[in-house]
Amino acid sequence: MYRVKLFDDQYVTNLEEAINNFLETVQSKPSFELIDIKYNSYPYGEVNTDYHSAMIIYKI
Repeated sequence: MYRVKLFDDQYVTNLEEAINNFLETVQSKPSFELIDIKYNSYPYGEVNTDYHSAMIIYKI
């Protein structure tokens, strides 16, 4: 079964930490297969603060 996990954060370092924590958790499952990671950065709000998002596509 294919699954996705979405992440979104103002700080890229927080996004990186969240993704690494997720991958550490799911990679211990024997049937886990990483398919792809999509990354995007975009301006948000009135002051165009940078936000960062990622989508992990995986198969269990």
